[in-house]
Amino acid sequence: MIELGPYTGKCQRAVGKFFTDHGGLLVCGLFLLAGLGLAGDYGIGWDELNQRDTVKDNLRYILGPADRVVTRHFAHDRFYGVAFELPLLLVEGALGLEDYYDVHRLRLTATHLFFLVGAFFCYLLAWRLFNSRLIAFFALLLFLLHPRIYAHSFFNTKDPTFLSMFVIALYLTERAFRKDTLGAFLLLGTAVGLLTNLRIMGIMLLLAIIGMRALDVGLAGSWRQRKGILATGGLFVAAAGLVWYGLSPNAWGQPLEQLTEGLKQTYAHPVIWPSLFQGEIVPSAERPPHYGLTWLAISTLPVALLLGFVGMAVVLARGRTRPGVVFSNNRLRFWWLLGGCFGLPLLGVALSGANIYDGWRQLYFVYVPFGLLAAGGLYWIAAALSRQRWQRAGVYGLFGLGLGLTALQMAQLHPWQHLYFNFLVDRTTLNQLRTQYELDYWRVTFREGLEY
Repeated sequence: MIELGPYTGKCQRAVGKFFTDHGGLLVCGLFLLAGLGLAGDYGIGWDELNQRDTVKDNLRYILGPADRVVTRHFAHDRFYGVAFELPLLLVEGALGLEDYYDVHRLRLTATHLFFLVGAFFCYLLAWRLFNSRLIAFFALLLFLLHPRIYAHSFFNTKDPTFLSMFVIALYLTERAFRKDTLGAFLLLGTAVGLLTNLRIMGIMLLLAIIGMRALDVGLAGSWRQRKGILATGGLFVAAAGLVWYGLSPNAWGQPLEQLTEGLKQTYAHPVIWPSLFQGEIVPSAERPPHYGLTWLAISTLPVALLLGFVGMAVVLARGRTRPGVVFSNNRLRFWWLLGGCFGLPLLGVALSGANIYDGWRQLYFVYVPFGLLAAGGLYWIAAALSRQRWQRAGVYGLFGLGLGLTALQMAQLHPWQHLYFNFLVDRTTLNQLRTQYELDYWRVTFREGLEY
């Protein structure tokens, strides 16, 4: 038998500590390596050229009065922000990329990389909320292993990008209210400005944070405290407004009008697209109220569904039994913010009859708070079994197995993970599925047909 020496235990502890401290980064790094290898398997979505042309028209508008011509793309899609795609256009020019396949690979790689940045911030936020590396890992895997969102992170520069920026903004929200410093709220305002530029729906988080700061003013015990809260809140609003305005050429000169018009277009986009839903062709402006929630339910991994609704139930129960604490306790208030960020957009779409396309891709961002609530569901179930370690280990193992099965399904579907449906949909035959729901709206699967 080989003698390993007296330092074996120290080495094992050092390796364990390294993985504990940097495990989230390592997992994201492994996914990055996998993504770089798999990226070439995905086709080009039909909307990508239009999106790139919109950004080019924004750049022409930015350059100066002589170039400020209102082109078709700028007039039609001017409410799409340029915070993410304009830098890509500049890098594309700097590298001298002319073949569109090279341009596509650049855009695809950058989009997926930003998705992984969002995943890491999800891990950091969950670690902060639960003070548990294990639960943080679970939240990270819930984020990464949503089949549809994972696939979209390779060919959709709009929705996964907004989702990633949303989780970054949520992380900075928790940090700002915990630290309560000017610097923290300045950083948060910058992030929320970028978020609102990417999608006007970011104003939802802006208004929520303003409301929370206003509540803090009312709860402050002295004028000195109120002054500090007003200063941080004012700096936050100023930073968010300036960043949004600076990156929104369509708003220059008439910001309030364009902001109002952008919000209106969020729920009433002028382009109407028909799509297949529950066996019927339905125009996008005539969706039933349950459209968004149904799509989320049938295309989200079962583990997340079960635990997410457990987490929602616990948050609601805690708020009901201790309603006064909700207003003054930052931690509990943050959980209610997550619940609102999940439920209110779905409710808004249901009540307004919003014109949304292609399943629930424009609502992908609600999966961020839902995934964190799901991690909370696991945390609270485990806490309820804290006296029985074997039961707790069994719970972790059971839900870990569920994630593993989803990962296996993703591997089998590759590169068509965006067509994933869970057990709530009859998948006995492809024809049965084809006659019930919209499938490849983006047409990226055409690549394999063309190759054939």
